[in-house]
Amino acid sequence: MTLPTVAIIGLGQIGGSFAAALTKRGLARVIGVTRRATTAKRALEMGILEEAGTDLDEIGAADVVVLATPVRTLLRQIPQVAPLVRPGAILTDVGSTKTEIVEALRRSTSKATIIAGHPMAGNERAGLDGCDDHVFEDRPWVLIGERRKAALLERLVAGVGARPTWMKSPRDHDFKVARVSHIPYLLAYALMGTAEDAIRVCGNSFRDATRVAASDADMVLDFLLTNAGPIRRSADELQARLDALLRRIERGDAAGLRKILLRAGLRRSRI
Repeated sequence: MTLPTVAIIGLGQIGGSFAAALTKRGLARVIGVTRRATTAKRALEMGILEEAGTDLDEIGAADVVVLATPVRTLLRQIPQVAPLVRPGAILTDVGSTKTEIVEALRRSTSKATIIAGHPMAGNERAGLDGCDDHVFEDRPWVLIGERRKAALLERLVAGVGARPTWMKSPRDHDFKVARVSHIPYLLAYALMGTAEDAIRVCGNSFRDATRVAASDADMVLDFLLTNAGPIRRSADELQARLDALLRRIERGDAAGLRKILLRAGLRRSRI
């Protein structure tokens, strides 16, 4: 059986990991397009794809084209990339916010099937240094678009171990992701403003809570600046919950606090 061709534009942590996962599992013939020739050369040396270069015209024959650059770069690339994707192919992305991306994709002149995407996976290492063909395993991969036209993409996503998770609305995606991903990043950065003499005696709870503060700053800036409204709403929700906890602490409400702690522990065990 002939393997589908997947073109991945951007060979950073997620683009490189997807290329590696597809290649190592024999799911697709993968070609990569990247801005720097040195990155393309390194990706080839790593054996994570079959072809790599800097020419966008290479995507014309692909069955699936994946935009895997940072969100604000991706938004600038859509008008250039979309017309190059052949009719009948799938054009998707891996951006961590969706509203602006979906609007830009819909405005494009592409005749491809457009399926917005977001794998809820990653690590703190930037670029190909963060390449990990196992990073998607048992993680949700959000998809938005016409599912009946996305069988190939859904099969590839499942093939790398992810869980295809369909959503109807990019705005719903952005609010949910603000709650469970973007707010934890903000908390990590806020915690890292703690006085140095206190950090010197920190334990694992502080290390775990601040893990994502080591992430690539430009990557984080992209999703923070393209999801301001949902982040503000989510922060207000969190502040209300913190205030409620503080009021119980101030009242010495051990029974109420215990109930909240036990419920939180139970919910955490299900993740």
